[in-house]
Amino acid sequence: MKKINKRILSLFLVIAFTATAFAQEEVKKKDNTGTNPINFTYDYRLYNEWQQFKDDGGSQNRTIMELRVPLGRDMANVLGKSEGFLPNLGSRYQLRLRGYYNTLTLNDTAKGSSTTSGIGDFDARFMAIAYANKKWGVAPGLEGFFNTASHDKLGSGSNILAPVVFVGFFNLLGKRSIFAPGYQYQFNVDGNTVSRSIIDIYFVWILAKGKNWLIFNPQPIIDHHNNVTFAQVDVEWGFMIVPKSGISGYIRPGFGIGEHRPFNYNFEFAIKFLWR
Repeated sequence: MKKINKRILSLFLVIAFTATAFAQEEVKKKDNTGTNPINFTYDYRLYNEWQQFKDDGGSQNRTIMELRVPLGRDMANVLGKSEGFLPNLGSRYQLRLRGYYNTLTLNDTAKGSSTTSGIGDFDARFMAIAYANKKWGVAPGLEGFFNTASHDKLGSGSNILAPVVFVGFFNLLGKRSIFAPGYQYQFNVDGNTVSRSIIDIYFVWILAKGKNWLIFNPQPIIDHHNNVTFAQVDVEWGFMIVPKSGISGYIRPGFGIGEHRPFNYNFEFAIKFLWR
């Protein structure tokens, strides 16, 4: 397993750090929705997610602060031109940072209910645009999940690395649509054994001339270590609050599928600030 992990990690690093030399045309219409996973802009998000565990096992409420920062020059400055239907593909590289405050409530038939609150695990992701034109683009990267939780119950108990790649197709499902499937492989570098694949099936439609958007996002998850498979399905409705300044919000309900799903339902809402 360690040899496989090293080979997968090496492959994604090679793609991320060498294929970026082939980055191509960016796009021109301004889009402040923050829905394109390979459009690198300055982006701050504050959101709250509630999860109801299956079998009346309890619930979790997470308040999340997220910052996305593009690294490098805008693609327009690199190429000297623009075309297509989206604004531009931002910079060639992006760093994303996320911090969590969790409140976890667990129900036990013998001991009753208990609640634990505190800091959750911290994660960071680096991504790069490997190739992009007005029809499609590729963005590989590497994500790290760090065992920083203030209580054992609030984190995974492991430091985890996860190579990831997104492939975006523009206008494939109608005007101003994006189909951006992604794949992530997570493995631990210490602590509990983690080996799982996450398949991100991501659809987005920009509506009302960019004032609203709809996202449909199923995520099959394959836990290789425990030999189980389950899925999470989310639907997001987004709306621009102040379109020109890039202030927006969204609501995102979801549900789990499969016998081994960790929760039945989830609900997320957020406010976003996006600028260039």
